Formats: sequence, C-alpha cells, structure tokens
Amino acid sequence: MSTSSNIASSPPNGTAMTWQDIIETKINSIVAIKFIRPFNFETETRGTAQATGFIVDASKGIILTNRHVVSAGPVVARAIFNNHEEVELKAIYRDPIHDFGFFKFDPALIKHTKLEEIELYPEGAKVGIDIRVIGNNAGQKVSILASSISLIDRNVPELGEMTYNDSNTFYIQASTNGSGGSSGSPMINMAGQAVAIVSAGLTKASTDLYLPLDRVKRVLECIQTQSAVQRGTIQTTFQYRSYDEVRRLGVSETVESNVRRDVPSGIGMMTVKTVLPDGPGHAAGLEEGDVLYCINGKTVAHFVLLEEFLDSSVDQTLKMTIVRGDTVLDVDVAVQDLHALEPSQMLQVGGTTMTNLSFQLANYYRVPVSGVIANWLFCILEDASVVKPYLIKSINGKAVANIAQVIDVIKTIGNNECVPVKYFHISEYYDNSLIDGSIKISHLWNQMALYTRNDDTGLWDKVAITDLPPARDIEPTNVIFPAIVNADVAKLESVVHSMVKVKCMIPIFIEGNINRVNSSFGAIVDAERGLVVVSRETVSSTVCRITITIAGSAIIPAKLLFQHPTFSYAIVQYDPKHIGTTKVKAIRLSEKALEAGDSVRMLALSRYETPVCLSAQVSNILPIEAQSFEPPRWRSINAEVAQLDNPTATNYGFGIIVDENGDAQALWLEYIKSKKVMGVGGLAVQALIPALRALQRNEEPEPRSLKIEIAPITIVRARQAGLSKERSNELQSTASTRSQLYQIKRIEALCKAQGVLQDLDIVVSINGRLARTLEDFDVQFTSQSLEMVVLRDSQEHTLQ
Repeated sequence: MSTSSNIASSPPNGTAMTWQDIIETKINSIVAIKFIRPFNFETETRGTAQATGFIVDASKGIILTNRHVVSAGPVVARAIFNNHEEVELKAIYRDPIHDFGFFKFDPALIKHTKLEEIELYPEGAKVGIDIRVIGNNAGQKVSILASSISLIDRNVPELGEMTYNDSNTFYIQASTNGSGGSSGSPMINMAGQAVAIVSAGLTKASTDLYLPLDRVKRVLECIQTQSAVQRGTIQTTFQYRSYDEVRRLGVSETVESNVRRDVPSGIGMMTVKTVLPDGPGHAAGLEEGDVLYCINGKTVAHFVLLEEFLDSSVDQTLKMTIVRGDTVLDVDVAVQDLHALEPSQMLQVGGTTMTNLSFQLANYYRVPVSGVIANWLFCILEDASVVKPYLIKSINGKAVANIAQVIDVIKTIGNNECVPVKYFHISEYYDNSLIDGSIKISHLWNQMALYTRNDDTGLWDKVAITDLPPARDIEPTNVIFPAIVNADVAKLESVVHSMVKVKCMIPIFIEGNINRVNSSFGAIVDAERGLVVVSRETVSSTVCRITITIAGSAIIPAKLLFQHPTFSYAIVQYDPKHIGTTKVKAIRLSEKALEAGDSVRMLALSRYETPVCLSAQVSNILPIEAQSFEPPRWRSINAEVAQLDNPTATNYGFGIIVDENGDAQALWLEYIKSKKVMGVGGLAVQALIPALRALQRNEEPEPRSLKIEIAPITIVRARQAGLSKERSNELQSTASTRSQLYQIKRIEALCKAQGVLQDLDIVVSINGRLARTLEDFDVQFTSQSLEMVVLRDSQEHTLQ
C-alpha cells in the first residue's frame, strides 16, 4: 500500500504545495480507459465507452476505476497515459455491489512514463474541504474540476431499472458537474491523496456523487497480499435515516440516547429498506422498516461498521438487535458469501447469452436470487420485439433454475429444432405474466459454449459444448388453406395461395444492418422450384437464416438465391418436398407494365395472416428517393415504383398488385428511405423476370451494372446545363410520358465507369436510344459494353 512518502517532494524553500504542484505530481497516475464490452451481461449492454482510472499500486500495475467500467462480464480495455503511451489492461476484481473495481497492467511494458501512484485516504473525506477531480471528463484528457465536499452521508441514488445501482453505503456529494468519461476519476485533496472516486452524476443538477474508499482500501490490501477478498451479505438493503425519522418508526428516547453516545458524529440510524425473498434476512424474520440498533452487542449506525461485520462473518451467524415499533428484538442472521451470488459463468447459445440471475438485478427488483436470465433472447426466439433481458422459466417443458440445467435441456434438442419456452420479464415477477413462445437454436453461426471468469488472467475461459444431437430430418407438412369468406378475395384465391410469410434472422451485424430479425410476406413465383420473391429489406444480409411460413401452419427452412443490386427484391428458395401435398400456387406475371391511371386490386395479408383485397388506381410512378447512410448500408437506387391512391395500402409492407385477370403487374414492397423511415411502392414484375428466368434455367443471375446512381432532371434544367436546342427538339418530338433525362449523382469507387463517367453528367442516350426512363438503363444488366452520350460542361460526349 502506498503512503504519503510516495508523493513528490514539496516545492523548495519550504513553501506550501499549490494545486498546480499537486496536479503535476499526480498527473501521470491518472489514465484514460477505453473499453469494449462484447456481450450484454447483467445490467451492462455491449458496446464501447471511455472512462478514467488511477494507479493505486505502481509496482504491481493496479488501477482503480468503477465497477461499471471493469464490468461484471467480459471486457477488453486499454489504459492511455498522459503522454499517450498505451497498455493493455486485464480485469482482476469487480465488487458485487459497490461501484469500484480494479484493472491490472504489466509495469514492465511502460517505457516512457514514470509510474506514480495515488494513496487511498478514505478518512480524509470531510465536509468543506477543497478538492480537485482529475479525469477524462466528456472525453477530454486531463480535465480538472474544482469544488468542495458538501455531503459525506448521502444515501445512494436510484439510477433506474436495468442499470447499475449501489447499496449499503454512503455517497459523497460535490458540485463538480462531471459528464461522460469522468467515471472512475479520483477526488484529490490538498495532500494529493484520493478521498473518493467518481461514481454517478445527477442530470438535473451540477452535482456529482462519489463512492467512499473504505471498502476499496480493504479490497486493495487483500489483492496486494494475495488474500481472499471476503464479502458478506444477508440479502438485505439498509437506508440511513435521521433521528427524527426513526423516532416516528418507534425508536425510544433511551435507544436514541445510547446511539448518540456511542456514535457522536452520526445524525441517525440505519433502517431496513428491502429484504429479498428466500434470503438470510428473510429467513431470520427481518422486515422493511426495522431499525438496526446493534450487531453482536455493538452499536452500529454507519455503513462502514455494518460491512465490517458482514465481510468478517461469511458463513457465520450474527446477532442483530433491531427496533420494530416499540419492541427491541434480537435475531440471528446467517451471513452468505456475496461473491457467490454474482454470475461468474456465461452460456452462449444461438447468439443469446444466459447467466444465473445476479444479486444486483434481484436486489433492484426485490426477487429471489434464483433463475436464468437471457440477453438477446430474440436470437433464438426470433421475435424482434423481445429486446429486454428475460427470465427463463422452462425450455421444452422442463423447468430451469440455473445455466447448468439449461445446458442439460439444450443437449436434448436437435439443431434448428423448434421447442416451446416460457419466460417473463423480471419486472413482472409477481404478476405471473408468463409468456409462451418457441425457440429454434442454430449451432451453425454461434457455437454453444460456456465461459468462466478467470481473475488470474483477466479473461473468460471458453469451453465449447459439442456433444449436441444432430439436426433431425424435416418431415413433410401438409397444409390446408383456410376457406376464404370475402367474396372479392375468393375470386383471387390462386393469388392468396401464393403468399407466404418470410422471416430472416441475421446472426451478426454486417453490411450496415441494424436489425437482427426481419419479417414480412413474399410471393411464390415458381411452385415447382420453391422460388419466393420478397423485399430486400426483409432479407437484408447475405449472412442469414431464413424460414418460410405457409398458411400460418407450416414453418420450413429456405435459402437465399439472389439479391438484386439496385432493386428492392430478393429471391429465396424452399424445398417443395417439405410441404408435401400442400396446394400452393405461383403468381402469373403480367406482360403489361403499370401506368398512371390504371385500375388495379392489391392482395395483402394482415398481421393475423388473413387475406385483404384493396381496390385502387395507380396515382403515379415515381423514382425511389433514399438517403445515404452512415455507416453505409444497401439501399434501393435507380428504381421507380407505382403509388396507389388508396391510403390503406401504405399499412402493408407487402402486397401483390393484379389486373382484372388476376395477373400480377407489380409487387408492393418495402424500401428504406432514411434511417427511421420506410417507404412502400409497387415494383413492376418486369424487373423480376431476368433473374427469375436465369434461376429457372438453373443458372446464377449475374446482372451487370454501371455502378452509378442517377436521378431524374427536367428538360428545362438540362437546357440550363447546356443541352442544345436540336437535342431538346428531338426529345420533345419523341413520344413519351416523361419530359426528363437522368443525371449521375454518384459513381462507385474503383469501378470501371469511374474513369469514364463523372458526377453530374447528364445521360442523353444509351446505345443510340434516348434515356428518358429508367427502363432505358436496363440494357446495362445484359450488355458487356455500352455507348453513352452524356452532357458535360455544356458539351455532348460520346463514351464507351
């Protein structure tokens, strides 16, 4: 443990040290910490963040920071010193309930920084002393905040559900107005000692809250001497309340006088705030509102003494004297190992992570510390709405109370086998709000593995679970479509029997995708080969797992065959053998293109998969306008879709637009317009035909592309850009419903067109044909080369 002798010497001539002197001597002890959490774990979400830490043992390379930085689960972290030298960190301790933890680094790896340490001095936290907080405030290195301590006995704040919440300690308060990145910063006194550590801030005030260092110092001494860190609990949370409040709870004048005599610096006593069911406090008969008087005959009116008793009595029994109303009671309470109530193992299965329920979460929701909590359950449940952590009640009809039982159950389930699951959110523990669902676990993308925390290496040791049953053969399912009651829909029965539900699960976030599960409907375009057309926004990644649901009764696997490079559609395939004798139909593709003013009908499926028929007219045919994205992701470009005058159509993400004969003229598909806005429109079926015919010939579609993005431009605007009068007359004399040309907006980097075409070129003709519509550009998909006439700098250029 460092002492004050580690502080740099005072300035010459015996002058007192200034804050500048102190900061200069301690600046190399304070580091910025950048860390990554690869998994959701307990109250922590995966992602990257930054914080602050400070060296408390230079010879051993021990850094103190917050628990929510060290993290309860796996973490990858680096420390950055004041001179920007970096070193890898490993997590060696995180406290079960208080907001502190320790990283460790190898001091031998530090070549350019003189390592200094900061002494922990919890006794130095006094109201009114001047302090400085040095850290990574708001991401700015070496941010220095000045203030004075205003409170040293503040109760811990409640920070909300599904986040870290401290308990059974005082917090220190000071108006330092810290922000993100300052977590873990030391509160330094005039002697250069740390008297507290930044833990939380109040968003509606300039007040920050600091964790006292009493327990921190004790744990550090255990780590330095390689002793076991004992932390005890009775699964009971206490709250400090002033004497006037505890008098109203029944504390007599005699008891108050005794406490005031034994603890003259105190202003109150501790009361029981919560008692967890099935815990030692509950078993001993403690109740909320009880006032703690003595432990083993000694007056206890401070959290430090309470925790000293708990930490020194693990697996022992304490005699607690409490005041309940006007009665003084003695109760014997068994003390548990607090570390045993924190998950040190994590099961990863099918993209979902599962752990035993932690004391941290159980304490916030006042539930027993028992059960299995699953993060990202939707990865195996395939329900995009299930995003919160849920407690698993049973899998495949078997109750599970810990991850060992989960492993035993999953070992009996075949790959991609669908089994029932019952689960509920922890906040609904007392509501009996069980949710019924089904899970399908795939071991293709995510190997089932058990991770165990290793505090010696700072890593989580992985043990792959390989003794799993193989995938079971898919038995053909015969489905009978329900009778159609609506007379208008019944006339289009064959179209209805072509619509299926398509669900796509993306196991990893790639290609700019932000959703793990997408679901919509599609249309069978070849029943013999099992070909289905669906929006590319549904099948948005090439790395995916796809299922097809027919008539809401049969779920079968499918695979991706084709994604169009610019149009918002994809083609997937199921094995027709899996649906037995089910009488599905393929839509008939019309040869007539849609035009504005056409009367049509649109067939769609409701959220309950019942057919809906809408009558409408084509109000317009417009180009898709989709913003570019950061990070980049696919979006539909160089395409136009039909808009319908029936506003109800926009309620559906998929539909089939048919003519009076029931032939499909367009598919009503979703496309992304911006980060938060989806659009819908009718994509002409003619856009599907080239890829569909290739697949029917057992060939892989290979549409060629100029790899450019174009947008319509009016003839007037083209004239202003230099289009000649002769060319303008030619355009006007040509029969067309469009008075426009197209201008190049973007060219893909490193493509062949980049050296020939330029941004803002106006395309006049392609292979001798005026480029008036987007269909005129379709020749690019089947041609090896093109002759294009473009308008550039008021001159026409012929390009190959």
